[in-house]
Parts: sequence; C-alpha cells; structure tokens
Amino acid sequence: MKLIYITAIFSLIILMCACIKTITVTPPPYQTKVSIQGLIEADSVPIVYFNRTVPFFDSAVNKNQLAIRNAYVEIKSAGGTDTLHLDSSFDMIDCQYNYFYKGLQKIKANTNYTLTILNNGITYNATATTDQLPVSIDSVAYISNYKDLYGEHEGVLIYFKDVPIQTNFYRYEMFRYVDTSTKRAESPLPRACLGKDSLFVSETGRSVYTDKGLEGQQITVVFEPAYSHKAGTKGWIYIQSIDKNAYDFFDQIDRQKLAQYNPFVEPVFLQDGQFGNTAIGYFSAKRNSAPYIFYYPE
Repeated sequence: MKLIYITAIFSLIILMCACIKTITVTPPPYQTKVSIQGLIEADSVPIVYFNRTVPFFDSAVNKNQLAIRNAYVEIKSAGGTDTLHLDSSFDMIDCQYNYFYKGLQKIKANTNYTLTILNNGITYNATATTDQLPVSIDSVAYISNYKDLYGEHEGVLIYFKDVPIQTNFYRYEMFRYVDTSTKRAESPLPRACLGKDSLFVSETGRSVYTDKGLEGQQITVVFEPAYSHKAGTKGWIYIQSIDKNAYDFFDQIDRQKLAQYNPFVEPVFLQDGQFGNTAIGYFSAKRNSAPYIFYYPE
C-alpha cells in the first residue's frame, strides 16, 4: 500500500512538471516620450525637470541617464523672458544628482506664465497662472493607527478651512530633519552619502484633494509619514494650494495606486495632459500656507 502511495505521488510530480511550459513574450516597441515637471511659486526662481521616459523593465533608472541636456527652456510673462539653464543638486539620501533647468528671475504672484521647451526640433508649450490663495492651518493632530485601503498606518491629521471664492486643489507637505538613525519605509537611510550630518528633507503627500462639494467648509486631510520619528521630532507642515493641471496629474497617479491597492506601485498608464501626446507631466503653480510647527508625540 505504501509503495502504491509513493508511486502515485511520483507520477503526479512528473505530470505537473510535464505541464510546465515556458512562454517567451516579446514586448511591443517602446516609444520614448519626455517628462516635464514644473511647479512654480511666487518669490521663488522657476525650476523645471526635463527627462526622458524609459520602458517599465528598462535598467536605465539613474537620474544622470534620464536627464535631457542641451534643451532650450524659457518661461515668459508680460514682465519679460527668463531663460532656464541646466543645473543640479546632490541628493544625499539617494546618493546621486538631481538634474533640472533653473531660472534667474523670481516668479511673481497673480501673473500668467508660458513655458516653452525646444528639443530635437520639437516644441513643448504650457501655461500656468500664479493666482492661488493660501489657506490657514487651524490645527494638527497625530493618530497612531488608522485604516485605509492599504491597511493600517499611523498618520498626521491637518485641519484647515477651504477658501470659498475659487475652486481649490490641495496637497500636504512637511519639512523636517533626518539623519542615519532615521528609517524610510522600514529601511535605514544609507550612510554612504549622508554621513553623520542631519539633512533637511521634504515629505510630500501622495494624495491630492479638491474642495468640490466642500466650498468654504472645514477640511481634514491625513498624511502617512515617510520617515520614522521619535517623541519630540519637529516638523514644519504646509498645505499647498495647487492648480488644476498639477491636481489632474497627481490624481491619476494616486488613482492607479488605489486601483491596485499598492501605494508603492509605479503607475505606467498616464493620460494626455497639458502637452497632449508628445510629453507627460505638468507645468503648474502653487501657493503654500504659512508653516505650522508640529512635534511628534511619540
């Protein structure tokens, strides 16, 4: 009986192995696009990221490889034209340079701006207006455990009142210091570039919000911290008032993550935006609230 049982199992294993078939799938040809991201703000010089896109499984993910150099980039308003030049800053957390085009003239409030980029005979145009009104943060609270579609998390809750005289779109941002004792997504920050120094970083909310149906009312948003903290950790919290173009771009990214129940997935299907089908991204404007100083209670 035991011999029959062993023989049956052995036969089943052989049958299962015989059913395995390797299928090679050849992906369709990839049409590279460019990625344009620029979020201008009054009293700051403009910065525009101009990169190439790569296939999802492409190994070229270094920012140095993705940056598009030698493009002509300008931002124009009634007050004149600002020509942006390629610049960079070193990211001590990712241990690589960020590349962008940076202007010289500070952006003005309540002004219409036109972005023009010329690269390889193709012109990209978009407009943005710096007419956003800032909100005032009423209070901030901390919750050690809340549940959403992704599971259970800790969160920072921000309470503010919507500006009633226009359609508004919002995003959260916190500035704070991190060092090599800090973790990001449960992983310690790399020591190779950060060293023993403290680094001032920005944590930007994944989700964006609209005041549709909430005009002039009290609004509460919740943010899951990206970095670890301890009691007394200090942060400077802002609510960004952004325009519709930035909202539409970030909202479709968030919706793809929600559809897959995965906040870490990289969205690969992006609809046409300001640049039509020639490029992905946005050229938009924002206005920050006054900072609200917050201390983590634990």
